Amino acid sequence: MGQDLPRRRGADLPLQPEAVPLYSQIKNLLIARVIKGEWGPGEMLPSEMRLAAEYGVHQGTVRKALEEMAAQNLVVRQQGKGTFVSGSSMRHNPYHFFRLMPKNEGRETPTNEFVLVETAPATEIERSQLQLPPDRAEVVRSVRIRRFNGVPIIVERVAQPASVFPGLESLYRELTPETTYGLLERRYRVLIVKVTERLTATAASQEDAELLGVEAGTPLLEVHRIARAIDGQIVEWRVSRCRTESHEYVVELT
Repeated sequence: MGQDLPRRRGADLPLQPEAVPLYSQIKNLLIARVIKGEWGPGEMLPSEMRLAAEYGVHQGTVRKALEEMAAQNLVVRQQGKGTFVSGSSMRHNPYHFFRLMPKNEGRETPTNEFVLVETAPATEIERSQLQLPPDRAEVVRSVRIRRFNGVPIIVERVAQPASVFPGLESLYRELTPETTYGLLERRYRVLIVKVTERLTATAASQEDAELLGVEAGTPLLEVHRIARAIDGQIVEWRVSRCRTESHEYVVELT
């Protein structure tokens, strides 16, 4: 029996079946529908049976596509319930991408204070880091202090494309969210699935020193982060400067 071919949904299909496995085609179609906002973060996808009928493929083909999406943390599979678009509400740890931990191995939840929130024309480096086109070169710029047990440990400087997040400045001022990614998922249906971080050592500037309560020139850990949404678009450039007397950057590989 020949390979079953998915039915065309508008202009969604087809990829070349001889070049791309059918389950991969289905996976790409489902991802495209998430990108378009058909299912938002935390929302349930149709059943395997329904998707198989919609695309005219075997249920096992859909299952393999969903399993690959789950392996990439794009969806969460819950036995007896269904398959859900991955989101902060689906993760056990709301600080999923947070890597600075206390050296005493205790668990501390940071508190946040925004010291600057503004919407403004992007600087040259912000345009470059966010890959902004000239006609959409405004950013929501923020500076935030994270405190652990009342002590300022991290100062974060963040730039996000204003065209992707209209009204974000007002939301930040109104809500002061502990974790911004959950807010972006809920209000803008933007699912952040990948972050790339680069670490280096730096010395505290005068501004860093005032915000963190240290001497200018104090050694700090600097973390440059680029965050991408499910469609690959860069939606955040963040530079964090961190005190490391009592905290350290932790990566767990499995």
